[in-house]
Amino acid sequence: MTLRWLAGSITGLVVSLAAAGGGLLGMGAAARAEVILQAFDWSYAEVAEKAEAIAAVGYRAVLVSPPLKSARTGGCEWWQRYQPQDFRVIDHCDGNRDTLVLAIAALKARGVRTYADVVVNHMANERNGATVFPGDLTLREYRDRQPYWSRQILYGNSTGRLDGLFGPQDFHPAACIRDYGNADSVRRDRLCGPEPDSGLPDLLDTDPAQSWVNDQRRQYVQALYDLGIRGFRIDAAKHMPTGAIKSFIPEQVARNSHLFAEIITSAGASSADYQQFLEPYLRDLPESFAAYDFPLFHALRQSFSLGRPLSDLADPYARGDALANNRAVTMVISHDMPYNGPFRSLLFDQDANSSVDEDLASVYIMGRDGGTPLVFDDQSAGRSNNGRWRNVWNRDRLRRMIAFHNRMQGKPMQMLAADACTLLWRRQEDGIVAINKCAQPRSITVDTRFRFQWNHPYRDMLTDSLLPEIQGPSYTFHLPPRTARMWVALEKR
Repeated sequence: MTLRWLAGSITGLVVSLAAAGGGLLGMGAAARAEVILQAFDWSYAEVAEKAEAIAAVGYRAVLVSPPLKSARTGGCEWWQRYQPQDFRVIDHCDGNRDTLVLAIAALKARGVRTYADVVVNHMANERNGATVFPGDLTLREYRDRQPYWSRQILYGNSTGRLDGLFGPQDFHPAACIRDYGNADSVRRDRLCGPEPDSGLPDLLDTDPAQSWVNDQRRQYVQALYDLGIRGFRIDAAKHMPTGAIKSFIPEQVARNSHLFAEIITSAGASSADYQQFLEPYLRDLPESFAAYDFPLFHALRQSFSLGRPLSDLADPYARGDALANNRAVTMVISHDMPYNGPFRSLLFDQDANSSVDEDLASVYIMGRDGGTPLVFDDQSAGRSNNGRWRNVWNRDRLRRMIAFHNRMQGKPMQMLAADACTLLWRRQEDGIVAINKCAQPRSITVDTRFRFQWNHPYRDMLTDSLLPEIQGPSYTFHLPPRTARMWVALEKR
């Protein structure tokens, strides 16, 4: 959803997380688990320019700005990209069809897939609440600059002579969502700001006798796939019935792409909004349809807070606090959090320019076996928290986390120790992750038999320091305050 106004020592505990996985349809498990860069409000030209550097960091997918037509007026605020004027044309402040094609090609040449943010729940809040799209001025511009617009058409009439797309008959009646506990209203009514705002016109998607809207959505998604898009973030998915979502994702696209929905919940499986919105999505749609793992995100926020034990993260899936591995896109921030007021409370350290807890949580999602990590990089002119997430995509520490993640692909995870302050797990005998969230140093003693390589060097990928070699059946790991380690077994010579 993207609106301007929302705009000591311990031994023993052994928990295997491998069971939280599950089969994958379509793309392979390794492909699904590779790190996604959310190039938030990057221009398509910048994505193309930095394609080689993006691949060098270790990303294997880039989520780009919504490819549609949106306004270029005012300060080109980020939220404008989430208010469509036309699905058939790509043109907005971050680029057009021409530059998107170049970005897709540049990434593909370096083994990186392009994902698109798909906004099809609503249209723009403009022209005094109009429900005719595109508007007359836009249609006139299509005619007056036909050579340009004919190049930017994604689907439809390739000559540039585009007529209207939607009219009043294609929208639900004008009404604002006032009760987010009312699932029918959430799926039918408008996303609105404070009164008297009339909100974003909500496209019709519930009447089987009126298929025009879903037909257009389906053509749009297919056209993006034909252009080379291989992943789709479904924006505002809780605001559309699951049947509508399934109907506008073509079977070929579902089979060969990474699909994931944005369904914001307030907690895990026990929460009301999980039961109302996320559970039906996971139940009704095939396993190829994934989602942001907001249950795990909330478990991270809680576990890193004062008074809550880090051990709650030892097996979050078993607690109902994480999605199955194959359906989870994991993150420590999404763009809604800094930019939409109601969600700022979800940030790690809301008012700080940086956050140790956010960093440690990033180690957790990059070091675990499960889910597809997503990294948020913010290039918006309205950037939040003094640019806290600006140019994070290639920072040295994040590069190191991604390198560990990529090196451990396909290696199962076993939790070996967990208490109020610490976690320690292994990735077979090849990797070890340890986190200490507390302000005091901690020591963790574990049984090493059949778990680690003895008399063999392990190097911490975050600091390059060597771990004193493990030489017997018991070993004590020492962790400084508020730190994490990601050790890898060095290759034998």
